[in-house]
Amino acid sequence: MLPVTPLRVHNHHDAAIVVGTEGGLIGLNKNGQVTDVLRPMSNPISSSVLLDGHLVAAWNLYGGESISSYMGLISTETLIHFGRIGEIGLESDANEEPEGATWWRKLEGTVESVGGAGSRFIFALSGLGIYSMDIEIHEKVASVNETWRVQYPIWTLSSGPEIRDRIASILVTDSGILIISEGGEWVLLSVQDGVELGRGFLDLRNPVNRAEYSIGLGTMIMTRGKEFVLMDNDLEIIEYVRKIPGPVLGAYADNEGWKWTGWRHDGSFKNGRVVIRMRPEIGIGMLGTDRCICNDGFIEKWNGYSSESEVV
Repeated sequence: MLPVTPLRVHNHHDAAIVVGTEGGLIGLNKNGQVTDVLRPMSNPISSSVLLDGHLVAAWNLYGGESISSYMGLISTETLIHFGRIGEIGLESDANEEPEGATWWRKLEGTVESVGGAGSRFIFALSGLGIYSMDIEIHEKVASVNETWRVQYPIWTLSSGPEIRDRIASILVTDSGILIISEGGEWVLLSVQDGVELGRGFLDLRNPVNRAEYSIGLGTMIMTRGKEFVLMDNDLEIIEYVRKIPGPVLGAYADNEGWKWTGWRHDGSFKNGRVVIRMRPEIGIGMLGTDRCICNDGFIEKWNGYSSESEVV
C-alpha cells in the first residue's frame, strides 16, 4: 500500500511517479516498490507534467486577496533512481523554495495547466497568458528560459452554462501545442512562436478533465463523465465513446491501442472496438502496461480482455 492517496500517475518507462492528493510525491520502480518519497511543499500540487529527466510541478497559493503560484523542477533521479526511502513528512514552508527542486520560481497568478515534452514545458496563467519555457542542464544545474509568451485564449464556445471554461490540458503534439478547455474547445498553437494555427470544438456532454497524446495514436480526451473522445494527429475525430461506466482517470498508449483505468473499470480501444471490464476499485493511473495504481493505494493487475469483458 502506498504512503499517500494517489491523485495522478506519471509513467516513466517501466517506473512511475505518483502525485498524492496532499502534495506528496512517490517514486515507484518497475516492480511497484517505493524508491523514494518527498513532499516539496505543504500545499497540494495543482498541475504537473513529466519531461525527460524532470517533473515540472505547480503549486497554487491562496492568501487573502493575493493569488500566487510556485513552479519547480524535480529530477526524476531524486524519486526513481536514487534508491533510498525518504520520509513523507519532508516538506518546505509555503514561503520557501520547494524541497528537492533544482529550479523554482514564484509567479503572480494561478497556474491552470502545465504540459510539455522533451526539454520544453508550457504553462497557462489564468486569464493572463500562455508561456513556453526551455530547460537547459549544465553539470546537473538546471536553468529555464522563456522562448515566447502569448495572450490567454479567448474561448468562444461552450458545452453549457454550467461549465466555467478554463484550460484543462496542454499537450505538445506533432501538429503543434494543443490547448483544450474544460468546455470542449481546443486551440492549436505553433511550437516555434505560439501563433494560433487553428481551433475547434468537441461535442461533449461533460467537462474535459485531462488529455493524453501518443505520436502513433493521436489524442485521448477524458471527461469528468461517462465519455471520452479520440482524435488523430490531424485533429480529426476518430470516435466519441459515450458508454463507459465512469470517468477515465489514467490512460496508456502502446503499439496495440489505448488502455485505460478509471471509475471502477478498466478498458481498451483497439481496431475500432471498445472493451470494458469492471473492477471494485477506482483506477487512478497505469504502472507500465499491465498494472493499475488504485485510489486505495494498492497496485492491482490491469484487467484486459477476458470472458467477463463487455464490448461496447
